[in-house]
Amino acid sequence: MKKFIAVLVSALMMISFAACSSDNKNTDNNSTSTEPTTVSTDKLEWSDYKVYNLDNDSKVNNIILMIGDGMGENIIKATEIVKGDKLVMSGLKNKTHVTTYSQSVTEGEAKFTDSAASATAISTGKKTYNGYIGVDKDGKKLETITEYAQKCGMKTGLVDRHYVPHATPAGMVAHNDFRGAYRAILSEMVQSDVNVMLGGGSQYYTGSIQEKAEKNGYKYVSSEKELLDLTNKNEKVLGMFAYDNMKNPELAPSLVTETSKALELLENDKGFFLMVEGSNIDVSEAELDMEDTIKQVQAFDQTVDYVMNWAESHPGTLVIVTADHETGGVKIPKNATAEDINDHCFTSGGDHTNTNVLLMADGAKSAGICKDKLIDNTDIAKYMRKVLKYKLK
Repeated sequence: MKKFIAVLVSALMMISFAACSSDNKNTDNNSTSTEPTTVSTDKLEWSDYKVYNLDNDSKVNNIILMIGDGMGENIIKATEIVKGDKLVMSGLKNKTHVTTYSQSVTEGEAKFTDSAASATAISTGKKTYNGYIGVDKDGKKLETITEYAQKCGMKTGLVDRHYVPHATPAGMVAHNDFRGAYRAILSEMVQSDVNVMLGGGSQYYTGSIQEKAEKNGYKYVSSEKELLDLTNKNEKVLGMFAYDNMKNPELAPSLVTETSKALELLENDKGFFLMVEGSNIDVSEAELDMEDTIKQVQAFDQTVDYVMNWAESHPGTLVIVTADHETGGVKIPKNATAEDINDHCFTSGGDHTNTNVLLMADGAKSAGICKDKLIDNTDIAKYMRKVLKYKLK
């Protein structure tokens, strides 16, 4: 534990210096200043446990779907042991468990789902093969949740820490039978009219993709300052803040900052759908790195705290917090203390598992998605459509 604290303090010092240097290099003399509603939070801190009082009775106008990639129930418990208190997400009022198997698992072609098949199920309500994005097992395009929300007249947004065209955000909007076709997926995403897309992977924003994005009216930003300076809610935004994966949770802009700006830009009378992914929980688990996994869950919970605070003052908002699958086969020793939460808790060699994951929900009509003790990941998509159906009239 002492080693963990020392590493964390050292990382905070390094990131603070880097953030200051970045801010000095990136200036925009043409930006328009307004009263800030976005939070710039690059420091990783524990959010105090709190049970928020969200409106549960109104019709659903906004949906905020938060996906902790690979965030099994035991890693939530492990993080709470290290914190010494409950996480904010544990205070959401409604809970159930979710099955995550894919079509590949059903047909015996794979042992576990991957993020692409799981994101597709959560987005479209249909099972598909591992590696497939927004298409069924026959390669036929499926209607994604952003496409459905757009039919309802809603704005849409995607926030993550991996590549913008990575499996989970891609599954909310794109259609491809190969999740690794990042350029083709990003090309489709910038022609999708999703209002806000924020993450990493700028290496794929080149040539014809850039031309398509500009032609379709996207404003491209690549620094925290450029993101914070955005004020035009009618302008579509593509933010890519790293060449690769934004794995360090304190790399600016943080997940909290990305999310708060997305909420600011998306808020409108007709409502919105926003997906926020804690992308690197899974990555750190696959690397069998418990210290970094705890940091990733901490950063995700910090963002849940911001979202819950926002939703508390915005009636008609449904908040769903879940995972696409479990990673690492995390096992917690009996009567474990913080010192017992270490790399030895991983039992799957870093692989995904079929362990059911937790779904926590609060806000407008949140009880309905948790009325059964066990649901399937396809039921998430079906429920989101159910509570938004009235908007199609």
